[in-house]
Amino acid sequence: MTDTPSTETTSTEDSELTPEESGIARPNTKVLMIVGLVVLLVVLSAGAYLLGRSSSDSTASGSKSSSSTTLPTDMLGVALQLHQNGQLDQAVKAYESVLQTDPKNAYALYNLGQISQTRGDNAKAIVYYNDSLKSDPTLTFVIYNRSLAYRDTGKTDEAIAGLREVIKADPNSVGGLYNLGNLLIASGNVAEGTKLVDQAVKLDPTLKKAN
Repeated sequence: MTDTPSTETTSTEDSELTPEESGIARPNTKVLMIVGLVVLLVVLSAGAYLLGRSSSDSTASGSKSSSSTTLPTDMLGVALQLHQNGQLDQAVKAYESVLQTDPKNAYALYNLGQISQTRGDNAKAIVYYNDSLKSDPTLTFVIYNRSLAYRDTGKTDEAIAGLREVIKADPNSVGGLYNLGNLLIASGNVAEGTKLVDQAVKLDPTLKKAN
């Protein structure tokens, strides 16, 4: 459960992505962080702050019913595998099957949003992210990805507000700090923006190459 280069890029065609950077969200009993995989793979990740992909912090699991009926968790496992393998059309159908029996499944909704976002349909992604957050408002990685989608649709105020939520929840979120800083600089708040970018670079010196 994903996870964003110039700060405006949303491509996810990098090679050698780790599971934590793959942008797929899975459910887990642990508290989910902004970056990582959630039963799992998960936002456009902190390792992916510049590209707009995400991730969360756990691994996939599924339960088998004693009957032949496929449970939402079983189908979610299938969807996650398809997603991780890059079979996105099939993954979308599998996530939609999850939602037929579990309409409020936050992870299926998030992952559908993530797929829409990587395909450039940010408006559709925002709808999925909003629905995911209605089911679980605590999923910071969803807020992070939604903020990037807001940014890429020109909704700067919404993007800034969302990224402020992200760094409030995780003051060391490199992606949150870096993207918020650059948005603030572009909006004319150079002092605060520069401070945040400097904080991000201090946490991840490789960002110097992007500046």
